[in-house]
Amino acid sequence: MFKAKNKTIYVMLIAIFALILSACGDGSDNESKENDKPSEKSGSTSAESISFVTGGPGGTFYPLGVGMADVINEAGIANVTVETSDASIENTRLLGAEEAELGLLETGIAYFASEGVEMFDEDQITNVRGIMTLYPNLIQMVVMADSGIETYADLKGKKVVVGQPGSSSMLNLELVLEQYGLEFDDITPQYSDFSQGIDMLKDGQVDATLVDIGIPAPAIIDISSQHDIHILSIDEDKIDNIATNYPYFTNKIVIPAGTYNNVDEDVITAGVPVMLGTHEDVSEDLVYEMTKILFEKKEDVVKVHPAGESIDPDSATEGLPIPLHPGAEKYLKEIGKLD
Repeated sequence: MFKAKNKTIYVMLIAIFALILSACGDGSDNESKENDKPSEKSGSTSAESISFVTGGPGGTFYPLGVGMADVINEAGIANVTVETSDASIENTRLLGAEEAELGLLETGIAYFASEGVEMFDEDQITNVRGIMTLYPNLIQMVVMADSGIETYADLKGKKVVVGQPGSSSMLNLELVLEQYGLEFDDITPQYSDFSQGIDMLKDGQVDATLVDIGIPAPAIIDISSQHDIHILSIDEDKIDNIATNYPYFTNKIVIPAGTYNNVDEDVITAGVPVMLGTHEDVSEDLVYEMTKILFEKKEDVVKVHPAGESIDPDSATEGLPIPLHPGAEKYLKEIGKLD
């Protein structure tokens, strides 16, 4: 009987121990499930991770990209990581290789890639898609006020900073020079970025420097605060000729007098719009949601960088030389901006 009693107690102890283990196990599973739930605060724990390629931290692309990414992340649509890069050409190649899902680039570069010309003559890229066009990078040719250079024709024989070799800056300037009967052989091109070029202009090492970014350009603000400068205008008929032949080029744009210190007259110029791009394999739903939130939360982007003001559904497809992504198209149709 003693043995039977002990056996009964032993069985009871095993049963109690099993219940305890079972209870502990349930609590562990519940805790795990709770930890696996997306954070309600961030809303993006389970969202898709995407890469957003921009430009260098000293330009417009990077801070604008940060502002856009902040809006998308805050809405919990995706986990966007903003990457610095060498800007338009590199970004187009990264999108084409599907190594990034979002990118800022000039529409001219997107056009060259889609046509397989210029720097893409050996690696045509046809899978990049547009989400929206933004502000234009404007052609701003800066000279000293006392240089005697009044028009682009006067650049003949001069040392001119034209951008990096093979860059969109160089190609855009080439189009303008052609309208004045000039080729690169008629000038002495200096291959450098515009920040270094402005320093070279200050030091008298060059006669002119091309700055092709949005206005106001910090580098031009800097030099105009220390020196009297002049910015060359482009004749309107020549702008019309370029825009007719190159679908990504803008019509006339005026840089208002007073934009830069002691530049007291309007500057007539043109340029190439910047665009937000993606690639065709990014899902329609994701691009739709990102497009929607960027238009709806535009002011939050502007708080990070004023270029966010160019996020405008009325001009979202102007100058876009490549197909619109179906997700962006869906949203623009939904709000009556596309047929």
